[in-house]
Amino acid sequence: MRSIRIWLVVLLCVCSVAAYAQIEVGYGEGPGKVGYFNQNNHPGEEEPYPVGPLAFRLDGDYVWVADSIGAKILKFDRSSKLFAEFSTVASPAECLIEDFALVKNEKAETESLWIIDGMNKKLIHFDVAGKKLGEIANDELVQPFRVEVGRTGHIFVADKGAQVIFLFDAAGKLVSKTNWEWSGFAVAGETDTLFRLFFEEESQKSVLVVQMLSGEIAGEIVLELPAHINPELWWADETAGECIITYTPATGFEGKLVVARVGFDGQVKATGELTPPYVMNRFIDRQYGNDVWLGIGNFDDPPQGSFKIEPIALP
Repeated sequence: MRSIRIWLVVLLCVCSVAAYAQIEVGYGEGPGKVGYFNQNNHPGEEEPYPVGPLAFRLDGDYVWVADSIGAKILKFDRSSKLFAEFSTVASPAECLIEDFALVKNEKAETESLWIIDGMNKKLIHFDVAGKKLGEIANDELVQPFRVEVGRTGHIFVADKGAQVIFLFDAAGKLVSKTNWEWSGFAVAGETDTLFRLFFEEESQKSVLVVQMLSGEIAGEIVLELPAHINPELWWADETAGECIITYTPATGFEGKLVVARVGFDGQVKATGELTPPYVMNRFIDRQYGNDVWLGIGNFDDPPQGSFKIEPIALP
């Protein structure tokens, strides 16, 4: 009987994993669906690339998804059931959600979200019910692209046009600016240490910069990566002493990115591959160590198909 009970437990665990192996969101209008912009619904428009959901975030047993075209934020459970939804503006045509970040309280519960409105070059602050709490509309914002909120409540905004990372306090006041090379960034630790990359011409290598909230540089680590282009830092783990970086091989993009797990000593611990979606901003997110999910979709396809988020294994 004991062995039978053990097999039943194993079977239940396997079934549970299978049931939550993918989150699927339909394209279209209405509750629980996400909008899109491509040649199918806007024939003849000369946009450089199609647009769909540009970002998602893991949040415990839930996943938040940006309906970038529909100007909505949606929250799903791991079985793809819609849990919550709210609009960021009255008219979807007046907003494009580039990215968003979750604001946690002391219990690690999400209590609000900072959302990048790329069309209007500003950030908007909402509580989880969709009530607007405030905004950041700084004249120095040119093309805000990526946002993170640290444990101290500070807001880090990477701007592609200005090529800087803006640091705002929890009230939205500009604190400082740091040079940025379109290569992702990460915020880690209780005191919001900033990790970013830059390319050193002399060594022809990518360098990981460790920067304190005060702006003081705590370290510059040469990364022993092979020749590559377009590196992007996704997160840094101070406990494990490592970071995760994706990049395109020097030979060019052929449908896959290299994923590298790199130690804070600059040495590569492991590498693998992933197939990025076409086109997303924040297409990968992680929580709880190796609980990593990847956005999947080609925004040329809608209304056919669906937007998906699936768990992946890091190298």
